[in-house]
This record gives sequence, C-alpha cells and structure tokens, in this order.
Amino acid sequence: MNILSIDYGERYLGLAVYVSKSNTKFALKVVDSKNNDLIEILKTVINEYKISKVAVGYPIGLNNNPTRMSALTDEFIENILLNKLEIEVTRIDERMTSSVVTKSNKVRVDDISALEILETYLANV
Repeated sequence: MNILSIDYGERYLGLAVYVSKSNTKFALKVVDSKNNDLIEILKTVINEYKISKVAVGYPIGLNNNPTRMSALTDEFIENILLNKLEIEVTRIDERMTSSVVTKSNKVRVDDISALEILETYLANV
C-alpha cells in the first residue's frame, strides 16, 4: 500500500510519499495552493505513485482541544480528499512532529513536515 502524507496549511501543503514495494519514503514537494490547482496536483500524485491512503497531519492544541486549524484541516479532508478524490484518509496527531522541523521564513519545509507525519503514521500501523 502506497501512502501520501500531507502537512496541510492555509496556503502551503507539504507532500511526502511512502512506496511499499521498495520500502522507501521521501519528501515530495511543497504546493502553493494559491498558485496551483490543488485537486489536479493531488490527482497526479495519487495516480503517479498509485496511492491508496492519505495520512494528514492533524493539528490539535497542546490541551487536547481542536484549534482553528483543526477545523480548516477537517474541511480540506472532507471537501477535497473524501468527496472529490474519494480516497481513504487517516488523521495523524502532528503536535510532536512539527517541533522536529525547524521552520524558516526563507525556506518552505512543509514537505519535510509531511515526511515526519508519514514516519509517525508508519511507526503506529
């Protein structure tokens, strides 16, 4: 089973992929949703890598309560992944993964965050 991992943000999405046949995982790309057709990019990645499941980083507050980003992530999952792409989705608590990646204002590292989310998912299946 090949897996796509997504670090969802209001503007940028980080993508990472796990290919089960070769047991490889890698950061794929950062997508700027304002300048790209997000659905078409996701369809292309899903088809190219024969993705059967998507693991999405799910932002939960440190107090275990949903946040504003939790609601936006839920909308993305429901509207895009489930309804338009009709693919199986697993939410991954990203509280501990986001602290692993140091973010810089100059370099987008959302794909590395997606890789951390993917590694968390794989460690727990």
